[in-house]
Amino acid sequence: MSLTSFLDTLRSQRYSLLPTNSSPASPDLIKPSSSTKKRLFQATALALVLLVITGYSLRPTKNGLETQVADPYEQFTDPNFHSELDPNLGLGGEDESADSENEKEPLSFPDIDVGSEEPPNGQSKQPNQGQIDASNWGLTEVMGWRAPNVGLKDLGEVAESRYRLGFEAGEEGAREYYQRLHDFALSLPMPLHSPLLSSLFYHSPPQYNAVVPSYPLSSGTKPPPKSMISYKYIHQTDKTFDPDNQLTKIWTDMNAPDGWELNFLDDTQAHEWMLKYFKRSDVSWAWDYMHRGVLKADFLRYLLPLIMGGVYSDVDTQPIRPIEQWGHNSVEYLDLSSTDGSGWRSKLSTNPAVIVGVDVDVHAYEGWENGWPRALGICQWTLSSSPSHPIFLDAVRRVVNATRVVEEWENWRAEEIEKLLGEGRESDAQALKEQHRDHAMNVMEWTGPGLFTDSVMGFLLARYNVTWHRLRGLNHPLRIGDVLILPITGFSPGGQPDFKAEGPDSVQANVLHNFRGSWKPDGARKK
Repeated sequence: MSLTSFLDTLRSQRYSLLPTNSSPASPDLIKPSSSTKKRLFQATALALVLLVITGYSLRPTKNGLETQVADPYEQFTDPNFHSELDPNLGLGGEDESADSENEKEPLSFPDIDVGSEEPPNGQSKQPNQGQIDASNWGLTEVMGWRAPNVGLKDLGEVAESRYRLGFEAGEEGAREYYQRLHDFALSLPMPLHSPLLSSLFYHSPPQYNAVVPSYPLSSGTKPPPKSMISYKYIHQTDKTFDPDNQLTKIWTDMNAPDGWELNFLDDTQAHEWMLKYFKRSDVSWAWDYMHRGVLKADFLRYLLPLIMGGVYSDVDTQPIRPIEQWGHNSVEYLDLSSTDGSGWRSKLSTNPAVIVGVDVDVHAYEGWENGWPRALGICQWTLSSSPSHPIFLDAVRRVVNATRVVEEWENWRAEEIEKLLGEGRESDAQALKEQHRDHAMNVMEWTGPGLFTDSVMGFLLARYNVTWHRLRGLNHPLRIGDVLILPITGFSPGGQPDFKAEGPDSVQANVLHNFRGSWKPDGARKK
């Protein structure tokens, strides 16, 4: 299916089209009286002449080339700009392998903030490489948004089929999504019911009536949840705590002035924490069923923000700038008129409830499906949220469901082996014995980035009618309601050239990942 056909399909599934004449009305012009026209004209002409002379004499130049300082984005979209901030920040031309990165001096975050939250007024020019394209700023797919002209190939049905959201766009699909989360929330221990159901009630689409069933503690109102930065925890986990891990120290030192504190859980502490909140539930069953640490580490990174809020980041990540400076530069606000009404902007909190980043953004890479689970993927080595958000409730639900699938496969496998042995087919039975759990489901889909991407995209579709196409080619933060999506440079600077990420010295870069990945050779296999 082509991109055009896919968008046409979405529009036919109860997407309400938005008006295109959304520009605010111009104020009335003040007309001078006839007795003062001549003097006003003379004064205006003189002022214009003085302004032109002054502007020409003060114009900034660099290497004989003029820079357009009137454009608030030109300074930080100029590919040569950031190299002037600090020579220690420029890593773009160096070897970015995991071994070489471990030997580098820690990055310091830029102390110059040239961000803006509005597109340049009247900007319609085609963007050059590294520049922000504001020509369709704020538009949704149903308003006529089209992917930027940055070499994005139509990835077809192969890419579409990789997303396993479990419902279709439109009211029926939204109701199905919220009903699943509602039922799953009620299956968890009772102390979690009120915060989880309250969050679902708040995040239900206002254009549909009674999407989330009422519950006894519901007041009938929708108080907004606090922003993510109100929950100042930096969560990390590993088998044991390493006091010599300089990356963890950078996290704490950089964010302590803003009140952030480290919450490190080793394997034993993680298990105890899980039991404290989820004892005798499907969550504790799935946790105990998991046989490898990587599965539990993935699971934990969804559970911690769901209950406590804050930021989770792997122990092999390195912050470039403080958490409270993430995503402040050139923020685009998606128009939510079709879902939240004309006053949608006034309802937004100052800071988002969720901050996540793109980590896979396939432009035209041939054979991408052999290396990445989704064509547009969401990073899960660093993620953040306020407590009880539907994205993380859905991630936990999906992990439990995936674990059930693996359990059913193992039960079938045991029965099939017994059957084959009874038929005297020892070689076939032996071949089946040698298959492991990753034959049923690999770690990327069981607990990893494939699953988390589906959790994020599921919420965006059910709540805001946004698909993964809207995030392709993103080179600036995109605010969609209470979710802030960082471009691939945010948590994945450098990397695969096809993804077009900028380097760690970019104003959009927040976190580096050293890709320790000690679990990768084993996948999800049971030893």
